[in-house]
Amino acid sequence: MRRVAGTLRGDFAVAGRPAWGYGLLCALGVCLPLLAGVVGGHVREGVAAALGGYLTVFGDAPGLPYGERARKLLVTTLMATLGTGLGQLLQPWPWLAVFAIGLVAAAGAYWPVISVPAVLAVTLTYFAPSGAALITHMAITAAGGLLITALLVVLWPVRRLRPLRTAFEEAGTALADLLPAAGRAPLSDESWESLRRCAVTAVDDAARSFSLYRVSQEDDRALERLLATLDRIFRETIALRVLRAAAVQGDLGEEWTGELDEAVEALAAALREAVALGGSAAVPEAVDAIGRFADRVERVRRAAHAGEAPLPAAVLLGQIRRCLDRIGMAVRSVSQQAAEAVEVGPRLPRFGRLRKPVFSTGYHPVRLGLAVTLAMALMLLAHEHYAKWFVVTVLVSLRPAYRDTVDRVTLRVLGTAVGAAGAAVVLAIAPGHLYLIVFIGICAVLGFALRGASYGYWTIFSTPLSLMLSDFTLPLDWGAAAARVALTIAGGTLALLFTRTLWPRGHRARLTGRIVDTLERHAALARSLVERDPEEVSAVLSAAADAADRLTDSLNRLDKEPGGSAPRRLREAVTAARRLRDNALALLAVPAPVEESGPTATVLDMVADRLENVAEAIRTGRPEARADDLDRVLDRLGAHVDLLTARRLDEVAEGAADRMTGVRRGIMHAAAAQPALKGLSAEALELASLTAPRR
Repeated sequence: MRRVAGTLRGDFAVAGRPAWGYGLLCALGVCLPLLAGVVGGHVREGVAAALGGYLTVFGDAPGLPYGERARKLLVTTLMATLGTGLGQLLQPWPWLAVFAIGLVAAAGAYWPVISVPAVLAVTLTYFAPSGAALITHMAITAAGGLLITALLVVLWPVRRLRPLRTAFEEAGTALADLLPAAGRAPLSDESWESLRRCAVTAVDDAARSFSLYRVSQEDDRALERLLATLDRIFRETIALRVLRAAAVQGDLGEEWTGELDEAVEALAAALREAVALGGSAAVPEAVDAIGRFADRVERVRRAAHAGEAPLPAAVLLGQIRRCLDRIGMAVRSVSQQAAEAVEVGPRLPRFGRLRKPVFSTGYHPVRLGLAVTLAMALMLLAHEHYAKWFVVTVLVSLRPAYRDTVDRVTLRVLGTAVGAAGAAVVLAIAPGHLYLIVFIGICAVLGFALRGASYGYWTIFSTPLSLMLSDFTLPLDWGAAAARVALTIAGGTLALLFTRTLWPRGHRARLTGRIVDTLERHAALARSLVERDPEEVSAVLSAAADAADRLTDSLNRLDKEPGGSAPRRLREAVTAARRLRDNALALLAVPAPVEESGPTATVLDMVADRLENVAEAIRTGRPEARADDLDRVLDRLGAHVDLLTARRLDEVAEGAADRMTGVRRGIMHAAAAQPALKGLSAEALELASLTAPRR
């Protein structure tokens, strides 16, 4: 019960500003047909058009570019219209409808293009005879969907770039929040992971948004450059955190940390200004701050040459300065590109390319189809008009995960109680369709405005909409309100029963494959760092992150099983894998190894071997192969850095302080790479230990 209460508090938390303009447009699209029907004496036709508009906007995705959004709205209109026609065709054959609606529900879960609005259209139309001819009823439903589509895209000429700019601003802001966290004193793993996850999500969202804008070849290149620049800022920021944590262990005093803090704060401010205002006024201040830090690094370098500071720590500061330089150049590039912007001519929205059909997998489509079929059969025996709420509750509440179903049922019951009681009160105080339209309009404004900010409030206000629209022509007294609530509770109970008894128990077995894939992908990442081909490393890094995300998804599903929970050690393994990737990015940021660089390739190969051995042991069930002595090689790396330090100081004493010798190149790599290699090795060993088979 405490978990449910906590979930509800999270559902009703308002994240972000409600979209009141969007809510008003949706309310207009729903209420105008109702008002026209009541005033013109064609109430049933007005209800059909309003319900078509509601079902269409139910499938809307406001953050998409307008071409993609218009395509999605038109497809939803088409599916809802076809669903309306199928529902009316099934009315004369109740038992055929039982199996047909169950099949449609299963098909909607299997093939997302069919979508929930289409299944709702079939169900609601079957239980609510329209009295109009089939073609007429479908045409009216389509007209309602087209009306709300037109309302939602009417501002396209002036807002066509808004989704793109929003994605760009959110990505830049998330990176600006991450920058100070990397340059200041280390945050807790939990705080850092939260900021890092927000940045990754925002940059990925920007990439998806950019991919949907195909305006001209020149602007396509501009968008690609901008996305690459944002990705470069992210990677250098990750490297900065790893290198700073290592540098503070050196005996260099504390003056440099304050100047580093000033530099990263100035860079973050410049990046925020660039993405929010499209300006570059703060860039010179950031460049000056980086210059002051560079002067401090030069003083530390000279002190190290004089034997007054440890040379490896000074080399680390030099690498931090290079990271700041690259971030500074990237921020300046972002500010310039933001000022130039992307121009799109005022032509009609361009629809997205046709893509291959996407199909869902797993047990959920079958389970949903069986549940809806049983719900339909039970309601046919009841012969009750309000029985559709039993079926609809099963349809919208049954989710792939058990705990998600519990949350949906709870919110559905609350929404039905609020909607049914609210309508009964409105009609008791001021009976008549006009007052009911006002109530529907208020629910539409609040529901759709809060849709992107709070799932709980969206459910509370959207449930009355479907209730009132489908029952608009019926008497709505306290008895009807009680019947709706009772049937909703019964439908939720059936959904919980099905998700409890038909939960796919084989998911824990599939977890093994996800663990093996994660280990092998991270082993491949370690090997790719030997050759340091940027494109190959990027591809392997992305594959490793995807494998860890799939493992996390499996653990989340296990957490939602009835009475189940994911092993804590595997959660820790995912965190270790993320830290391994961070150290890989830090290693990629340092100068490339040369002949004098030492055993870098040996360490990386041994790390890869360790991860691959564990993956093989998990896959085959055989004992893990004997591991190499990684600690011994890391000790060799430390001794090699000490040797290079001594040789470099001898070169400095001979007057080669400013010459780029082989020894200098070697220590620039070895000293800067040592903390990243140690961190990468430690995280790889922890990942292997946490995922290794338990004896």
